[in-house]
Amino acid sequence: MGRFLSEGGVAGHMNHLYDNPNLTFREMKQVFQAASGGELKGTEKTDGQNLQLSYNIRTSSARAARNKGNIKDGGLDAAGLAEKFGGRGALETAFNEAFAAFEEAVGKMSIEEREEIFGPDTNVYYNAEVQDPRAANLINYDLPTLTIHRVGHNEYDRETGRPTGRDVSKNAKKLAAALERVQGEREEGRFYVQMNAIRRLEALSDDTAVNLAIARLESVLSQAGISDNQTVGEYMISRVEKAIDQRISLSDEANMELLKRIFKEEGGNIRKVLGLIPKEDAESIAIVRDLVKNSSALLKDAIAPVEEIVHDFSVEMLRGLESAFILDNVSEVERLRQETSRAIKAIEESGSEEAMEILTKQMSKLKDVEGVSTAAEGFVFDYDGVTYKFTGNFAPMNQLLGLFKYGRGSVPPLQKLDEEEANVQDVKRKIAVFPGAFKPPHKGHLNVVLSLLEKGADMVYIFISPLDRKTPAGRPVDRGVSEQIWNTYLQDAGISDKVLILAAPWNSPVQNSYEVLKGTVPDYIPQPGDLVIPAASNKPDSRGQPDYNRFIKFHRGVEGMLDGVIPANIMDWYYSAPDEAPLSASAFRAALDTGQGLEKFIPDNTDPADILSILGVQPESAEPAGGLESAITELVYEVLNEKKKEKPYMEMDGLQDGTVEEISAAGGAGGGAVEGGAGKNKKSTLIREEEPTEEEDEKDVVVERVLNYLLQYKGLHYG
Repeated sequence: MGRFLSEGGVAGHMNHLYDNPNLTFREMKQVFQAASGGELKGTEKTDGQNLQLSYNIRTSSARAARNKGNIKDGGLDAAGLAEKFGGRGALETAFNEAFAAFEEAVGKMSIEEREEIFGPDTNVYYNAEVQDPRAANLINYDLPTLTIHRVGHNEYDRETGRPTGRDVSKNAKKLAAALERVQGEREEGRFYVQMNAIRRLEALSDDTAVNLAIARLESVLSQAGISDNQTVGEYMISRVEKAIDQRISLSDEANMELLKRIFKEEGGNIRKVLGLIPKEDAESIAIVRDLVKNSSALLKDAIAPVEEIVHDFSVEMLRGLESAFILDNVSEVERLRQETSRAIKAIEESGSEEAMEILTKQMSKLKDVEGVSTAAEGFVFDYDGVTYKFTGNFAPMNQLLGLFKYGRGSVPPLQKLDEEEANVQDVKRKIAVFPGAFKPPHKGHLNVVLSLLEKGADMVYIFISPLDRKTPAGRPVDRGVSEQIWNTYLQDAGISDKVLILAAPWNSPVQNSYEVLKGTVPDYIPQPGDLVIPAASNKPDSRGQPDYNRFIKFHRGVEGMLDGVIPANIMDWYYSAPDEAPLSASAFRAALDTGQGLEKFIPDNTDPADILSILGVQPESAEPAGGLESAITELVYEVLNEKKKEKPYMEMDGLQDGTVEEISAAGGAGGGAVEGGAGKNKKSTLIREEEPTEEEDEKDVVVERVLNYLLQYKGLHYG
């Protein structure tokens, strides 16, 4: 029985020593000794945006993947990746520039090299990291770099999205050699593209740390009755068995089934356990259910003594390790210490028991802020064919700063409270920025504006991107049309004085919002005291993640942000969308061609005819004033308007102001059969799905036929 861990993404999990259930403690001691003696070779673990990276040789473009679906689809290009996993300020720009640099580098290789490295159909993906100072996580790197790691690469089956299991180490070596060769041939650009450099973990100055680690390990093994030749998995089973025995006495068979369930082994099922306990033994049943419910905590407690030993030894091994991607490691370490100190102080002053529990747990690892001793996230190495990592105090530091910045459970973001206390007197204006294509805007967009104003925004600045669209019929929906529609909505809603329509320099709403903070959007330069609020909703994206995730770090600001500008926390301002299918801009554009279903997209206070008028949607041909046909047409309009009040035909919205709002495009000058029509010998109608019956009013029949004549032969149709 073993405990196997997995971690998200297609790259899989990278083990700590204590994560491998098959590692013996003799081997663990050997790793300690090898590390202490300076015998471990590996690479720096980096704190960037991880992804699996490949290259499509047919389209000459980089491709990325974060899941099996991406693999099956042939990967995401830079724009697709930024759309799905952006939401972090300048991350979209970072992805675009990294991909461009990668494509430039691969473009210097021969076609034969590309196919050997990436496969003929985007088959081989490489574990990579995008590191950009503009899109920093915890560590601030100085050098924008696309780093290809030495491990975690796979060939995938395009049909299933699963790894084939083929060893691609030779492919990775070819990629490393090719990148090294072409790097010097590349034109100067922002991003470096390189394989993560192999380096040796520096030996300790003496044996104090390794001797202490081994002595502590022998002590916990002795307490558990485990020898050096036994594995981490066996140690955990022993510890869990003792924890179970302290609470309940079960038969050997029931105990085995309970262990299988706790360790999530194949066939483990709580029903099997309960089936081995007498039904009248309610107390035992309740204990078993509780053990299963809290199995994760049970496993964590079981491994905790070994985890603590490995952690403390890792801290000593990483002490003073310099990151190859940071120019001034000393300054960055000091910055991280200051950030951690600020977080600790805020947690201590929060008055939250939950926050204090997290602080106590993490400080047991960190010990003191002086424990932050490296600007590198960690060190990755191979031992006996398995990849491991030393992460030292990055993990507890990350936990504390995460709690401070984003909160957890019932604990709110403490950084927000800290900043509010400092800035509450400095807020002079609350300006919401709402960039987007808006081709065209619909009532969902207006509802976002209304929500922002209701939540306290003084003004909403709508930024329309330069990206143009067309309806299926070819009618342009450009910035001018979008602005006219917006102005109509705002006037009808009575909020024109609180909303400005401005020009967005970028197509990306996320980039536009972050650039506002830096004062690079000409139409709005924030002033000191402006609280800048990003517009977003909780509408789920294609992954099921809320839209506001794109701005989850907005309140942190960006490098180069204007002095005195205060970025708002999106969690205080996002729009809670109704539980219904999201409105589609493409569907709206189609509706603008026909007039059908406009009510779904247009705010209740706005007349759909006003929106159609902006687009110039009207009858293309009309008869001259006067004459028999004109009189007949007016009569038909009058009669049908009266009949519509009784029973509308088809899906017509009726007739208003002398114009036909909804007529099937099938009724062109050719007079062919319309949707729902029958064969060649059956007359079709443009306003009714079925021919009238004998019982129907004769006047209706005549009117209908006259209208069909005018529609089919006199050109009264929408174009």
